[in-house]
Amino acid sequence: MLSVILVAAKVGGEIAERYLKIPALIGELCAGILIGPHALGGIRFFDLAGPMFHEVGKLATDASGHLPEVPEPAIPFALYFVGQLGAVLLLFEAGLETDRKRFLRFIRPATAVALGGIIFPFGLGALVTWWFGYANFNSIQEAIPALFVGAILTATSVGITARVLTDISRLDSIEGVIILAAAVVDDVLGIVLVAIVVGIEAEGSVSGGSVALLIVKAIGFWLGLTLIGSILANRISRMTMWFKSDGSTLVLAITLGFIAASVAEIYFGLAMIIGAFSMGLALSATLLKEYTIFAIRNGGSILVPVFFCVIGMQVDLTAIWESDNLGRLALFAFAVTVIAIVTKVAGAGLPVMAVGYGKQRSWRIGLGMLPRGEVALIVAEIGRASGIIGRDIFTVAIVMTVVTTIIAPIFLVKAFGPRQPRRQGHAPTNAH
Repeated sequence: MLSVILVAAKVGGEIAERYLKIPALIGELCAGILIGPHALGGIRFFDLAGPMFHEVGKLATDASGHLPEVPEPAIPFALYFVGQLGAVLLLFEAGLETDRKRFLRFIRPATAVALGGIIFPFGLGALVTWWFGYANFNSIQEAIPALFVGAILTATSVGITARVLTDISRLDSIEGVIILAAAVVDDVLGIVLVAIVVGIEAEGSVSGGSVALLIVKAIGFWLGLTLIGSILANRISRMTMWFKSDGSTLVLAITLGFIAASVAEIYFGLAMIIGAFSMGLALSATLLKEYTIFAIRNGGSILVPVFFCVIGMQVDLTAIWESDNLGRLALFAFAVTVIAIVTKVAGAGLPVMAVGYGKQRSWRIGLGMLPRGEVALIVAEIGRASGIIGRDIFTVAIVMTVVTTIIAPIFLVKAFGPRQPRRQGHAPTNAH
């Protein structure tokens, strides 16, 4: 199964980049949709994925913070896990390629970008859900579906944007740094929002203390790892380079990234990619940087396409034509998608324009925050599995996610202009 996914991802990416002149990740996403369990994968002869992603939301941490049981069989989870390894490597590389001092210098505008990119999508997403009659505001319980749609719209897939910026060698640009910093803040605030809505659904209310604890844990982890890692980075670098056996330095450096990713998810409720990015950022000014980037460029060429193909395999578009009220659902999906695009681009772009970054940079930053990707899919599945949203709203979330995930890379590449040659990582002559 893994070999089929890898070949499909590579073929899809090649077609997209060579013949359609669009980012390779779009081809990888479309390949995933095509071979997934809801398309060719649903036909017995083409059954490539089996039940891999029917229960994808159960693979994410549930509302109580506990990791749910892994569904049988184990092989589907293994494939999902391989895709997540690609995401961790991608964001670890993004952290390594980011100038740490520059990142911290732009954290204030990045916070403004994240807040704007959350407030506007959340508010208008909830409003349009009420407008179409899928929720009402007579009581907090009846408003929960609207609040959850708003929470879905706040998501940002930093993995997709990081891939595009890496491919066009703009990851270390001012826009790239602000986008990555904003995505970290967005992830923290998004987790808080989802936890609040799920808590209200389960308990009828949510305590201010639990919300405050969640915020402190999330922000504390990121700041703590970034600052402490920065202080100890050179010492860690010297310790890892003490090993002389072939490949040991590279393995130990990448292991640090995976450890940070695991700690972020298991103990702090953050996405693994945030932990990986933070560790990469901490090591970005050390001698490990070139060693590690070289390794990731080679290993990531296999795992990263699998990650984007896996996102596509989670998409189920069959629910659209199985709806009892197709016309109403189609209009709702269109409205939600338009709001998702406009509010994210404007909400993220206007704050930086207001502080003097100019229209062009604001436009690029807004587009960089646009793709929802796997983040929105997992949040939507949590809502569906919890009974907060029904199949109709879940379908709308899928449509919105697919559209924003496909169009964002196209417009982002155009907004940055001619593609710059990508800096190739190379192994230093004394690599171990």
